[in-house]
Amino acid sequence: MIHTLTSESQCRDAWQALSPRQRAWDEWDLMFAFHDEERFQFHFLTHERGGQIDGLIPLVENLVEKRFELFGGSYPDGRVLWLRPDDFPRFYEQLPENTVFFDLSGPWVDGLLNTVSEYTENFTEQDDRFFLIPAKFDHDFVNHINTFSTDKRKGFLYDLRKIREKGPVLHWSDEDASDLFIRLSNLRFGAESDYADESNQAELRRVIRELKAHNNLRTLVIEMDGQPHAVSMTAHYGKSMVALYSASNMEYKNLGKLLNVETIQEACRLRVDEISYMTGMTWKAAWKMDNEPCRTFRKPARPPALPASPENSNP
Repeated sequence: MIHTLTSESQCRDAWQALSPRQRAWDEWDLMFAFHDEERFQFHFLTHERGGQIDGLIPLVENLVEKRFELFGGSYPDGRVLWLRPDDFPRFYEQLPENTVFFDLSGPWVDGLLNTVSEYTENFTEQDDRFFLIPAKFDHDFVNHINTFSTDKRKGFLYDLRKIREKGPVLHWSDEDASDLFIRLSNLRFGAESDYADESNQAELRRVIRELKAHNNLRTLVIEMDGQPHAVSMTAHYGKSMVALYSASNMEYKNLGKLLNVETIQEACRLRVDEISYMTGMTWKAAWKMDNEPCRTFRKPARPPALPASPENSNP
């Protein structure tokens, strides 16, 4: 039987009952930091068997976008649903129209569809999540760089050497550098920056405060010419790191490259099992990061793209 939960306390209790607490995205407090209480309303769906909750879709209604999605919004990726695959049809019946789950774990979706293949058309959109396994390169990113082609390796190391010759000063801490990140992001992207929007700024600040409060925040600030011009803020959770936010001043060529390399090297020093660089952006593939698919679910399923008409086709 499927039940709908709409109060924060009910939803938190259901989440805590089923969360495996293996990844950062399994933590209620962190996901609640992504939750804007003015924009989202709880609509959790639970499955009960023998009077006990044994399945959950943490659904919320997005009042701005007029759709239903997963608690925590669209930023976290590689997510899974805590339910039995053969219970999915019961959940599906209760999902409202205009429901979307972004960036579910591709391997998890494949396992689900092995049981309920009739929902394949609901999972057609795909992206890639990028990550590194430090043990593969003996916890030193230079060993990974050395696997690049000769020309690429030489160019990569040359770029790092030239920016280091300019005397960058690195500061590692657990400090909240949200203001610096927002300033650098808006400097680079202007009105197109995600963080020109006050609601996204507020979300960022909530997330960083939550990570700091639980000793899960690793912050790198790089100074150039005596001023901060690059920052990364990373979630360190258990044996994993998630590169959440990074920005640099593009006037300093290759400063962003140095920022990412030093963040990866910190993950190596901390001996994590994985550092996630999340989805999107072609530079991650160019750096030969590992990847796995993420799949987006939609109800109703998106219709397949129509082939181009002859009059609009290229000759």
